[in-house]
Formats: sequence, C-alpha cells, structure tokens
Amino acid sequence: MPNVVFFSFKEADRGVVLTIKGRAAVNPRYKNLNFRVKDLLKRWDTEDEATIKQAITKAMQGTSRTIVFVGNTTYLSYWVPHEVKTTLDNGKPVYAIRLNGTNGPIPRCLSNNGITVYQWSEARLQELATR
Repeated sequence: MPNVVFFSFKEADRGVVLTIKGRAAVNPRYKNLNFRVKDLLKRWDTEDEATIKQAITKAMQGTSRTIVFVGNTTYLSYWVPHEVKTTLDNGKPVYAIRLNGTNGPIPRCLSNNGITVYQWSEARLQELATR
C-alpha cells in the first residue's frame, strides 16, 4: 500500500498543488509518483478557526507524514505553521519542498524545527513521500 501524505501549502499555491496531486494520484503517465494524498484542497466557506482546525485534524488522520510546499508567500501562511505543529505533535515527520520556480523566504515553522527545504523535482517529492 502506498504512503499517505498530507500536503500543506499556502492558498495562493492551490492550483500548482492541485496539479501535483493529480500527477501523484490519478495520472498513469507519472509512474514515478506513487503515494496517496490528503489535503485541504476543498475550499472552505468559513473563517471559523475551530472548524478549520477540526478539518485539518480530520484530513491528517491516517497520514504517515506532511509535505509542505514552499512557494513565494508560504512564509505568510496562518495555517501552515498549525499543520506543521500538529504533525510534529503527532510524532510524524515533516518534509518541505520548494515549488518549481519559486524562492520565497522559508517559513519560521520550518527553520525553527530544523526542517530542510529541498529544491523541486518529482524524484525528490517521491523520495520525501516514501522515505
């Protein structure tokens, strides 16, 4: 059974992450990506913090790790630090990879926890998802 990975990202990168998820989950042409994905790609029609935290916790159930996609504005995200903390508190690893063509600042929640941010490649994403 493939690994189940939680994808963490900034809302501004939703489209790129959706494309990556499609490659990993449903596109047989991308045989190098072999893992299942959970995320919050569904848009939420609420700003209620408790509801969103509950949705994050539910989406993370059954995952083996979190991969943070670091784009140009991820460091500004309110929710990425919460997802990183929740993963670490659950004793699971967090990995980070840059989105292709971006070089925004590294979020403090990654640097403060000694989490390396890798350069983008599908091979690296596969390795992080299955290590």
